[in-house]
Amino acid sequence: MSTTLQLIMLALVGGSWGQANNTDYKRVLSAVLGHLEGGLELHLRNAEDGDRGIVQFLLEQKTSSLTITLNQDHNDQSKADTARHHFYLFEEVEHVGRILGGLHNTGGFYIIALERHSPADEDLLLDLMDHIWLKHGHSRIYYVLLNEDNVVLYNPFRKTVQEVNGTRTYNRIYQNLQGYPLRIYIFDSVYSSVVGDGASQKVLSVAGADSKLAKTVAKHLNFTLDFLWPDDEFFGGRLADGSYSGGVGRAHRGEVDIIFAGFFIKDYLTNQIQFSAAVYMDDLCLYVQKAQRIPQSILPLFAVHTDVWLCFLLVGTLGSLVWLLLRMFNLLLCIEEIEHRSHRARKIGLVTTARRIFIDTWVVWVRVNVVRFPPFHSERIFVASLCLVSVIFGALLESSLATVYIRPLYYRDPNTLKELDDSGMPIYIKHPAFKDDLFYGSDSEVYRRLDAKMLLVAEGEERLIQMISKRGHFAGVTRSASLELIDIRYVMTNKVHKIPECPKNYHIAYVLPRPSPYLENVNHIILRLVAAGIMNLWTGETKERAKWSIQRFPEYLAELGVGRWKVLTLSDVQLAFYALAIGCLLSGAVCLAEIKLTSCLRKSKKVHL
Repeated sequence: MSTTLQLIMLALVGGSWGQANNTDYKRVLSAVLGHLEGGLELHLRNAEDGDRGIVQFLLEQKTSSLTITLNQDHNDQSKADTARHHFYLFEEVEHVGRILGGLHNTGGFYIIALERHSPADEDLLLDLMDHIWLKHGHSRIYYVLLNEDNVVLYNPFRKTVQEVNGTRTYNRIYQNLQGYPLRIYIFDSVYSSVVGDGASQKVLSVAGADSKLAKTVAKHLNFTLDFLWPDDEFFGGRLADGSYSGGVGRAHRGEVDIIFAGFFIKDYLTNQIQFSAAVYMDDLCLYVQKAQRIPQSILPLFAVHTDVWLCFLLVGTLGSLVWLLLRMFNLLLCIEEIEHRSHRARKIGLVTTARRIFIDTWVVWVRVNVVRFPPFHSERIFVASLCLVSVIFGALLESSLATVYIRPLYYRDPNTLKELDDSGMPIYIKHPAFKDDLFYGSDSEVYRRLDAKMLLVAEGEERLIQMISKRGHFAGVTRSASLELIDIRYVMTNKVHKIPECPKNYHIAYVLPRPSPYLENVNHIILRLVAAGIMNLWTGETKERAKWSIQRFPEYLAELGVGRWKVLTLSDVQLAFYALAIGCLLSGAVCLAEIKLTSCLRKSKKVHL
């Protein structure tokens, strides 16, 4: 602040505001200024304006900081603080036109004081208010009529002047928009879909949870939904040249009143937009091509988990050792046998006995009939208990086999971000906003490596998820709800696999330009719907309808086998036939070997004789 302005400030503060009366307009202004946030900038025409009562009144206010400017070019506010409020003093309505070029749609209010105003000037003032609303889109202006001791606002929906009697007057104007058309931007997203005429670029109808909320808000605030044709870049963001695309660009430039499509509450590198209250939450997840299906020829090997197979083998081996130890103790302690064996049977060597016990153990363990029962009571009790355990394992294996033929098994998919990083697959993204903070800024080495693998690609005739489901070898990024709704058929038919570990979780809200006079009332309705569970009801209905929609795709029904019983064929039991064939070949080879060996032994005996 210059020295001259500082002297003016000191002179003004030392004025005689103490003798002034607290008139109605001062009472109203005092309440309004106490409600506003941010500093107040006084634009004075000359030093004599400091002696006026309203200026002295403003200088005495302690609710906000004050800045005084003198003889400033009213049309040049490029460097002005958008969060500050501005005060102007004019003699008549005609003089207000001097500042029309500087009424930028910023975050602050304007207070315009008129020294002389008569009933003959009402039409002129009304035309000025309407011009500011239509050309500049500005409604945040308080008009102080000093000679009438009154403060008024413009109601653009009734096209009338409304007297201010408190801090809620401005908000009440936007509680009933009188059917005024608002520019609504909505596009095909997770909870919204648009049907339109591409030739005329006209939206015919909208559907989804977002559109239901938009219609509910329009009904309660009494405005007309004027849907805008969506851009190719739905969400949009900041481009390399500093411009903005999609919905973010439209809100940044003030080309839309409300965007009823869910945006992540995050930084879009612009301060010209603002978010409504949070409507719901969603995760940002990665997905890859589903792993290949396990061939039916080896499917029984994967019917149960590896630990069950290991346990099965371990119990069989330990059972052989236990049986062998029981036989050793029975022989060492000279326990009486149940059946007297022949002298030749008792003379069998230790190795032969161990081999027979090992074979008999596995015969019992795989639930095959035992040819020879052990000659001791303790061993028979052990064999009986082994049979019972074998029944349990057998039932587990059989139920698992039945399950895998009903629900096909697949090779292992990556289920963590580290496994995705180890796979070395690049990550393709279709929205530049995904690149901003999905992995960026994390201290994790895995996140840093994944961030370096992200590539922005444009979707052509073939969608990104289609390319991943057909070709694989790379990952994609999308919202979790997208895989539950729009692309549910890819998940239900095991075309893609969502990695359970999602790197980001966001609140979802709608977008409005900054500042927006509709924000407070829109938030009031949104919060009531969310608190009542209506939004959960609508989103839940959308998810259920997405599951039903799979019935509209015959090719996916064929892949799922809907309406058909699973009929087992020879191809389903290939492993059994392979085992039987190999066993027959081995047994035949052993039989031939025994015949050959027996023939050789007989010939050798004849030679000796």
